[in-house]
Amino acid sequence: MATKKAAQWTLLSGLAAGAAALYFLDREQGPQRRDNFKKKAGRIAREVSSGASKALRDSQNRLAGLASRVSHGFDRELPDDRILVERIRSRMGRIVSKPHKIHVAADNGVVTLWGTAQEHETNELVRAVETMEGVSEVLDHLELHAATETEDRASHYHQVRKQTLLNWSPAKRLLAGAAGSAATFYGWKRKDNLGFALSLLGAGLTATSLLERNPYSLLALGEDSPGFELDRTITINAPISDLYGFWTNPENYPKVFSHIANIERMGENLYRWSIAGPANIPIHWEGSIIRTVPNTIVEWKSLPGSMVGNFGIARFDPNYDATTRLRIRMFYRPPAGILGRFLAEMLGSNPGTVLDHDLQRLKILFERDEQFVKDLQQGGDEQLLKIATT
Repeated sequence: MATKKAAQWTLLSGLAAGAAALYFLDREQGPQRRDNFKKKAGRIAREVSSGASKALRDSQNRLAGLASRVSHGFDRELPDDRILVERIRSRMGRIVSKPHKIHVAADNGVVTLWGTAQEHETNELVRAVETMEGVSEVLDHLELHAATETEDRASHYHQVRKQTLLNWSPAKRLLAGAAGSAATFYGWKRKDNLGFALSLLGAGLTATSLLERNPYSLLALGEDSPGFELDRTITINAPISDLYGFWTNPENYPKVFSHIANIERMGENLYRWSIAGPANIPIHWEGSIIRTVPNTIVEWKSLPGSMVGNFGIARFDPNYDATTRLRIRMFYRPPAGILGRFLAEMLGSNPGTVLDHDLQRLKILFERDEQFVKDLQQGGDEQLLKIATT
């Protein structure tokens, strides 16, 4: 029995090693995958070191607080008003978008809040302050502030990203990592079915303790999951108005972006996208430009039910030397979530790599191809005339 189980473990290890070798030793994509793995491994190592240090400090602070509570008993002295105000301000910065517009005062545990905030922030802030140690009453004199369209959109993107994060404290990460490692080691020593299950659970718990994002968002299997994030920045020696004009008309994209086969205008700010997916499989979806701020922001979003869900923002900032800084932040959700992403990478269609190449091509065309820029400008004028006459 023991020999059979050892053989099963050996077989599983061999399969895993073979899959890893196939992935990393691929002739075309292998070197880049190995380089990306080294970079990610280095980043994880730095994060683990930093996280361990934070977890140690956090645990020390928690133990010190617990010891203080035990030594002083349940009738310990409450914090004075100055310390209470500082604690409230510290927590307030994680709840409201504009904490500088809110004033705080405390008098023997009675806290007064006044200023302006959005409605959902006001309710969350008051509930948070009420639960803080040393607060006996909260006087809410906050005035509701109606968010502008810009603030609504910005907060929407912030909320999309925020829901993907794994908000574990350093102490919780340390505890989960230690428990997971112990379960993995114990399961490996047992070398039976229960041990195999414990090893998998332990390894999963250990891996989760190192993650920045929560596991559900990493799988990206449901439509309510934002998917995978891409964040790229590039500086282009071109006027900000030209780049903004290019980006506001998606029909320009196939001229530059290699993976986009066609974009068809279906209505005002509504477009049908056609791209070449893994193994040149055609993929289609509908999307719209949901917000533009002249020479500053272009924001887009796919329609519900799209095969490839996506949402993103292109931001344009002028530099002192007349160049333009372009930053792309987006989420995308491929079919089958993480499985679809893995398959795409195996077939040489890594979205991050494709975006890098396309942005470099955009830079070259704007900086070196004068005819390309003239055609874009002429096309933009024709587009404006078409819109004005329809």
